[in-house]
Amino acid sequence: MPAPLIVALVIAFAYAGLIAAHARLIRRDRRRGAYEPRAALWLASRFGPLPQPRSPDALDRLEAEAIERLLRGELAPAAYRATMADVAARAAR
Repeated sequence: MPAPLIVALVIAFAYAGLIAAHARLIRRDRRRGAYEPRAALWLASRFGPLPQPRSPDALDRLEAEAIERLLRGELAPAAYRATMADVAARAAR
């Protein structure tokens, strides 16, 4: 009988860890239009006022577009890596 309890505890701890990680992301880099679960928003707000969400810039849009194209199969992995290297180089400037 303890096996189902252990499985339930592992799932609960994994869920709590994901919520905590999402709350940390909300506190560090909040973006307009990003998915923000209520539990993570609540946890993030316990540590002070939440930062205002920022609008995604051109590099964010370029990265998101490359990811979508890769997942749809329209972009080869080598071309994806080249695009991400270009985004990283632009971000470093």
